Amino acid sequence: MAPKSKRGKAKGEKKKKDEKVLPVAIDITVNLPDQSNVILKGISTDRIIDVRRLLCVNTATCAITNYSLTHETRDGQLKDAADIATLKPCTLTLVEEEYSEESAVEHVRRLLDIVACTTSFGPAPPPPPPPPPKDADAGKEPSISSATSKTAASAS
Repeated sequence: MAPKSKRGKAKGEKKKKDEKVLPVAIDITVNLPDQSNVILKGISTDRIIDVRRLLCVNTATCAITNYSLTHETRDGQLKDAADIATLKPCTLTLVEEEYSEESAVEHVRRLLDIVACTTSFGPAPPPPPPPPPKDADAGKEPSISSATSKTAASAS
């Protein structure tokens, strides 16, 4: 007789449910080179790359394009894939890096993007006047009464 295959689990081995952790809001403090700091709102599932995106849209840091982030308990710069939840306390330091030719060109492009976007926040330009209906004027033929009144006015 062939041995029975174990298709399922034994009675004692019940399937464990995966423990799912809900994301939690986290305040991320970023110390800037000018001794000020910025507090960003993130979630526990964020990574350093997400913090970089938040810094990119923050008005205080949007002009800084070549930088690295460091943490007080870790040596060197943080990799983009590092989880925010593992950094306790969640205080990062922004360190500006030297610009290479490539990063300088990228920086100038970023600043031009910022300047181009700020024009959309000014007062709205006045709407252009509607064009006169050309088809309506061209399609009309002068009426006889208006033609006779013009000749009468020129005769007097």
